[in-house]
Amino acid sequence: MRRSVRMMAMSWGLVWLGSAGAAAPALASPGSMGNGPPPARVVDPSPSRPDPQEPILGVVIPNDSVDVSARFDSRLEQVDVEVGQSVHEGQVLARLDTRSLQQELATAEAALQGARAEEHAVSLALSEAYASKRPDFTPRALKLGVYSREELDRVSDEESAAATRSQAARAQTLQRQAQVARLKQHIEDATLVAPFDGVVVSRLVGPGTRLSAGQPVLRLLGRGEWRVRFAVTEEEAGEFQPGAPVELKALQGDLSLEGTVESIAPEVDAAARLLFATATFSHPPPREVSTGLLVHVLARPQQQPRGESTGDSVPTGVTP
Repeated sequence: MRRSVRMMAMSWGLVWLGSAGAAAPALASPGSMGNGPPPARVVDPSPSRPDPQEPILGVVIPNDSVDVSARFDSRLEQVDVEVGQSVHEGQVLARLDTRSLQQELATAEAALQGARAEEHAVSLALSEAYASKRPDFTPRALKLGVYSREELDRVSDEESAAATRSQAARAQTLQRQAQVARLKQHIEDATLVAPFDGVVVSRLVGPGTRLSAGQPVLRLLGRGEWRVRFAVTEEEAGEFQPGAPVELKALQGDLSLEGTVESIAPEVDAAARLLFATATFSHPPPREVSTGLLVHVLARPQQQPRGESTGDSVPTGVTP
């Protein structure tokens, strides 16, 4: 029964984990530049285990990955990078066609100028309406017949109409300003840049392609810490709690490294009936470690703190 569960776990794990590493099976780690930290300490795996365990399949993944996407409907004008090229944060990756946006922006800026002129004219009319209401327009003056009720109503109506037009003109100006700001932001977003240092692993579309908002253009993997993603059964979850030491053995070659469980899902995946977890390397990995590398994950016994005794030990001073 345990053997069948193990085979199912490895099958589901390979399908799920492979999607993270298949995009770039041979990217070099930062240590390959020659100035990186010293390579990781190699574990000397014990040749004989009192309780041998079957390995768990895992895959090396980057710390950061992102699909660089278009933020609005447009056409891809050009791509400035190639697959496999290293890029730095802020570097231009691709550009979208902005000719239609430039035309819309020119129209919107002209409309904004007109709205501001209208707002200014209405503001002058409102000032005139306030000025036409003479200081002697008081209830006592009305009783004395200095001015008529009709004259007071006319002046009040002109004042209210001018205030309403002023509010409408102001709203129109704000609307035009928002439109201009939106178009300027679109033009700025038409230049796709790298959000972090990394490597281009795939180009999903080519120049001339019509893009919808949110459609990916390039896939970028970060250059930084590597992690190992793997899946365990419910029975094995107790051995792979956060902080637990693990041994990470590459499927190809004799590379065996130390690692630590970083996290494990709190709930079982309904489809795979597995718990997905990640582990980090205890030391910077050597250049042989790259995205997509398949490894075997094995639980390592945790070192017992000094001063603690096992349940089978005999208390000091007691003769067995």
